[in-house]
Amino acid sequence: MQTNCGQPTNIKQMPFAARPALLLVCLCGVLASASCTVGNPTGLTIRGQADPDTGPVKLTGDFDTAYYSDADPNSVTFVLLDGDEVNPTQAAVVRLFWRPRAGRTPLEETATNCTISYLVFAPDPDADRRNPGEVGVYAGAGFLMPDRKPGPAELTADMWDASLRLDTRSDRFTDLLGSATLTGSFKARRDPAKVGTLLQQLNRAVAERLGFPRLVDAGNATPAASRNPA
Repeated sequence: MQTNCGQPTNIKQMPFAARPALLLVCLCGVLASASCTVGNPTGLTIRGQADPDTGPVKLTGDFDTAYYSDADPNSVTFVLLDGDEVNPTQAAVVRLFWRPRAGRTPLEETATNCTISYLVFAPDPDADRRNPGEVGVYAGAGFLMPDRKPGPAELTADMWDASLRLDTRSDRFTDLLGSATLTGSFKARRDPAKVGTLLQQLNRAVAERLGFPRLVDAGNATPAASRNPA
């Protein structure tokens, strides 16, 4: 976990034998970084450092499987999956609760318009196939900028400096991120039925690993510090 010149440790680049539960998540290629430019979706990146005695940690996800549903222009749910759709390595559920409008929404540093549930799935540390694996559920809020009004077949959106923190974890899940930030971009297809199906699927996967229900729908609560400056 030591780093050189203050560069963050990328979980996907660490030696397999050295990875605790969280490090076992991602065995695929690494994204260099997450873009923050609308129209150029490249994925999401979390940066954090749970242990001050080690270097910063970076966790990346492609999230090339993404869907959204829209109750109205200011109420949109995004479900993002990294890896296999049935058994993802990571998932994010993002709830937009007000939509910024270009030229009409003055932005402040404290402005937030979305809530986030970020799920990290890991295999059993002992490779026991009878164990469904481990999970860490991170929760937070941030600012989401869609490239257009919800409704079309596809939406691209930027996530700006969202704050995340571990909310719930299974017994042997290791949190390496601590208080973390989430940035990046993603593209989602409009499919309300698929969103509902995936939310149910994620709820089952999380409950199976935790041993108790824990809904992953990030729209259950709006952060007290959030505001709509429009």
